[in-house]
Amino acid sequence: MKSANDATTTSSSSGKESSANDDSTSPKRYIYTQVDMEHFKHSSAHKELLGFVSAMGKGLTSSNNTKSSSPHSYNARAPLNDLSPALASLHGSLSCMSTWIDPTTTDGLPPDKEVKARFGNPVFRTWHQRLTERSGAIIKCLMECHGKYVNYNNMESSENAPTKDEILKECSQLGYQAASSSDDSSSTPTDHEISPKENEIINELRCYLHDAFGHPIRLDYGTGHECSFIVFLLSLCKIGCFNWTGGAGGGANPTSPEVIGYASLSLLHAYLNVTRGLQRDYMLEPAGSHGVWGLDDYHCVPFYLGACQMRAREQWQQQRQQTEKKKKLEAKESSGIGTDTDDDARRLPDNPYLPESTTVTDPRDPPILDATHADNNDHWDPSIIHNRPNLESYRGTYLYLSCIHFIQQIKPGVPFFESSPMLNDISHLGNWSKVMAGLLRLFEGEVLNKLPVVQHFVFGSIFKANWTPSRKGPLEAPKRTFIGGSGGVEVTGGMPVTRAPWAK
Repeated sequence: MKSANDATTTSSSSGKESSANDDSTSPKRYIYTQVDMEHFKHSSAHKELLGFVSAMGKGLTSSNNTKSSSPHSYNARAPLNDLSPALASLHGSLSCMSTWIDPTTTDGLPPDKEVKARFGNPVFRTWHQRLTERSGAIIKCLMECHGKYVNYNNMESSENAPTKDEILKECSQLGYQAASSSDDSSSTPTDHEISPKENEIINELRCYLHDAFGHPIRLDYGTGHECSFIVFLLSLCKIGCFNWTGGAGGGANPTSPEVIGYASLSLLHAYLNVTRGLQRDYMLEPAGSHGVWGLDDYHCVPFYLGACQMRAREQWQQQRQQTEKKKKLEAKESSGIGTDTDDDARRLPDNPYLPESTTVTDPRDPPILDATHADNNDHWDPSIIHNRPNLESYRGTYLYLSCIHFIQQIKPGVPFFESSPMLNDISHLGNWSKVMAGLLRLFEGEVLNKLPVVQHFVFGSIFKANWTPSRKGPLEAPKRTFIGGSGGVEVTGGMPVTRAPWAK
């Protein structure tokens, strides 16, 4: 993962950010050596980040989840359903960012076909420069949407008050406009002057957003960049942007795991739609020695959250079977008149983890078949990933299946056990509970606890470091890639391949 200053060396805002590098309020690196690494492992920042990722999964599988009786989980045709106004704005911005690479748009940045390189198309540097130029407008827009509707409960009783759906659609459109304009202020009108504290928050959030899409010099992407997006979401949660009302998520109105889980599910779909385009079209090099060591070339958290979603489906099916058994027992014990033939009395709720239909999130992908409730009675253990018809039909709904499908899309013709040996091993586990537990341990052990990954982190006033770094240095972490030379030989600082946490 790169630093914010590195990302802005060629942007119009680079002067301001570089000059602010020595400012005590600017995000800074705190991890240089193994000593710093030990401080980080025992820090509140480490605990918060791991706890936030864990909360994503718990929100989907919690027994307190009110969605357990609702026929809805993630619906690709209604992605704003579980978002706040601020997050709807972010979703709109991500939707716009996914079009920046599209050659059919007026300002599209397609890859340079003349470049003869195995990894890294230099046009990505222009894409990233656009991100740094427009990130201020993106952040300001989502904060404006949050501030505008923070007292929505008081507005709701008004006769002319907009509905929540109307507000979310409006904020999504504003976020899209913010990401589509090169003017930092044109799409985000404010009715008040930005305070120094607000400006500090905006600058910190910009750093995390810049780091979330790859390194413009190394032309790579890895779990460190993914982590930066998670830090970005964590920071938004801490300042209250996951909620419709109230202040910071940890204050009087804390954000529940259920809100975090379903909002993250929608936002990760939108985020992956951007990063997959960058990985595929700009051929960004995997930043780690093997990209989470055989799990995938680039990602980790989407697999964990996807496994939690599949576990939630598994729980629903178990609950459904118990309900069906109970109804049969009650029917047998009753007088039985009309009970056995009364379909309405015996009908169960639709699967809450499968919407009525799914849609293509990337227009260049092949069409997704309309998903029905045909899978209601199907038991899907982790081996479902080898069922190609199900991957095609349900990848728009289930995040884990979407991740597997993308691997097969970018590595056509390669046997899955060769392209993704760890994922292939995982597919032989008996249930999704083991998968989600193992993937969370993998995230902690092979991402958060690895110096070559987290040395790129920067810390500010929201995502804080509570120790003194071993030395003072520039904001920028080492620029070199972890794979160098012919054949992908690891350079010093690379990480050895490790087995899955559940492997014996």
